[in-house]
This record gives sequence, C-alpha cells and structure tokens, in this order.
Amino acid sequence: MCCRSQPIGWIQKETLEEAWNNDAMKEVRRQVLNDERPEVCRPCFDLEDQGVESLRQRHIAGIIPEARINLYPDALDALHDDYTMPFEFPTMEIKLNNLCNLKCRMCNPLDSTQWKDWDQVTEFYKKEKNYLVPTVEKLVDTPGKYIGPFDDSANWWQSFGKLLPHFRRVEFAGGEPLMDPYHYKILDRLAVHGSNIELKYATNGTTLGIKGGRTIYDYWPKFKSVAVNVSIDGLHDTYEYIRGNGKFSEVEYNIKEMKKIPTVSRIVGAFTVQANNILQIDRVIDYFLREMKIVFYSHRVNYPRALSAQVLPRALKDQVIAKLEAMKPKIKGYDIVKENPVLEKITQQQIQDNINFLQATDLNQYWQDCVNFNRRLDLTRTQGPFEKINPEFEPYV
Repeated sequence: MCCRSQPIGWIQKETLEEAWNNDAMKEVRRQVLNDERPEVCRPCFDLEDQGVESLRQRHIAGIIPEARINLYPDALDALHDDYTMPFEFPTMEIKLNNLCNLKCRMCNPLDSTQWKDWDQVTEFYKKEKNYLVPTVEKLVDTPGKYIGPFDDSANWWQSFGKLLPHFRRVEFAGGEPLMDPYHYKILDRLAVHGSNIELKYATNGTTLGIKGGRTIYDYWPKFKSVAVNVSIDGLHDTYEYIRGNGKFSEVEYNIKEMKKIPTVSRIVGAFTVQANNILQIDRVIDYFLREMKIVFYSHRVNYPRALSAQVLPRALKDQVIAKLEAMKPKIKGYDIVKENPVLEKITQQQIQDNINFLQATDLNQYWQDCVNFNRRLDLTRTQGPFEKINPEFEPYV
C-alpha cells in the first residue's frame, strides 16, 4: 500500500497491473472506506494511537506537496462497486533493490548489501517475532547478497510502460537509488514525459551518481521538479556511528551541490529517531534549520525494538522532552522559517510528535537489549563504544 505497510503482492508471481486490483488490495480499499483498520496498515495506526501524526494522516491533511489527497483528488470517482480501480495512477514509490553503500544500525540485509553481520543481532528481531527473520532467511543466503527482483522481471517493465503517460510524481527509495544503474534506466523512460513529472528521493546523500553520465547533474534538469529527502540521523560522530560507512562532511557537501540544480524544489533532512540519537535531537533541529538551511523531518524506528527511543530510562526521556520544549519558541526565529512560514507549523508538529512518542509508551524493560544490540555491532564494526557516542548513557550501562 505504501512504504510503511506489509506486502499485498509479489512481482515475481503477478504483474503490477494484477496486484493493483488483487483480492488483498480490494479488501484494503473496502476496509479503509468503512473506517476499519487494515492489518497491513498497522504501523500508521499504532503511531496515531500514541498521539503521533502518521504518514497516513499527513497524506490526508494535504499540507505536503506529495500528499496523495492532492494527487488523487477524484480517486473515488474512479472506484468501481467491487473496489477495483483503473490501472492508471499519478504516483508511485519505487524501491528496486537493496544495493547500498551504508550499513545503518536500524537497517537490515533486505535494504542494504553492506549488512554482513546480521547474525549478530538476529535474536533481537526473533524476540519481537519480526517478519524480517524468515524473509531474510529466505532471500539472503549469503551475507551482503544483492536482491534485485525487478531487474529481469518482464512483469514489472510491462506494467511500468503502461503507467508512463499517467505519472505526475515518481518517488525513489532503496537501497541507495543514486548508485543504482536500474534507477537511471527508469529515469531514461520517465524523461520522455519529464516536463510533467516531479521526482522525489529518499537518499543517503553520500553520492551524486555513477559513471557513464548517470548523475544528478545529467538527469534532474530534465524533470519538472525534484524533492530530496536526505537521511541524516545525527551530527558528525553520531551520524557516522549510526550510518556505518557514511561521512557527515560528504553529505553536507553533496547537499550544497544538490541546491545548485534549478529544478530542485526542496531538500529535507530526514532524521530517524532512535535511542542512539534522540539525546541530540534539539541540536539536529538547530543545525538543519540554521547551518544547512534544510527542512527538519523525523520518523521513528519501529523495529528493531531494541533501538526504539522508547527504551530509554525515564530520566533520559525527561531530558529529551525538556530539550524539545525549549526548542518550540525558537523555531519562528530561523531565517528559513521566516522565508517559508509553513515550516513553523511543520517543525512544531515534528517536535510535539516526538514528545508524544516518548510519553506514550514505556519500553524501558528493553533497555538492556539496546545496550547489547549496540555492543555487538560495536565489535563487528570496530565503532563506539556505545556510551562514547552518548556520554549520558554512562550511568546506565
């Protein structure tokens, strides 16, 4: 259904066109339109129950440019009585494979070819009966294995060709799309309609392209506009601790390069809130808005549970909440917010979401899991130690 939901179809077994109106998709449409909660959409409803604005709610509100309610204003007019819909839609998010140059702590082998120490932390996922365990066992038989189900899939390319004239927005995630040859293969096909298409990226910002004239400089000017979400999960050493192989200074430089391309409409710093970085969240907000002059946006680690910010001891949570409350009156004073007043509301919402999240559920009983999870990766990755990155942890480890 979206990047947060559980699967509703498999490209190896059916075409995208078939999946668009398969039984699972029709049932989700029926449930949503009858105010029910589809199981595949649980991640959003779980957040909403904790007072945190979900991706679902953001798209319904229509404030963000890519909100589906804006892109599908007449969607219900095309809905048939059996909950099928025409195979023509204006937007798609594409995650082609797991090719990536980073090994972020909250990631896994399905999303990065650099994750080669999965066996060190599998038990933490087993404790929460996470779907990743059997899925990784099925698809990744060797550490670092490349998974590219779309590469040679006639099902995918045929369906994609039918959709080309209808696209108004295409979003890319990964892996790391900017280092993926297949991403550029798709851009070649989209570029024919580029004047009508907005691109959006979830990128780690560590690269601007690959050899053979396949860079942002070559492709992004061909499109109507480009919105970029750069994953930045902390500042300097915290960033490099969480996003293994990443260099903070390189990301800063690449963001400056992105800003030079006229079709780039906005750059967002996407901050994945977790135990390892939430103690510096106020400094991250300040640095994004003041130094980097990019939008602050946050989402929260749902799994592994061991990395959730909700596992922090109560005293540390209170410290974070105090820092976030102190940030609230400062937001309107940043130049980027004065130039774009809507950012005040967006940033304040992000701040309050994180306060609500910390207050909603106490998972402190899993704090030792957090310590152990990080200790194991500290050893295999020769990083840390855990408490050096966050000195506030010293009394608790």
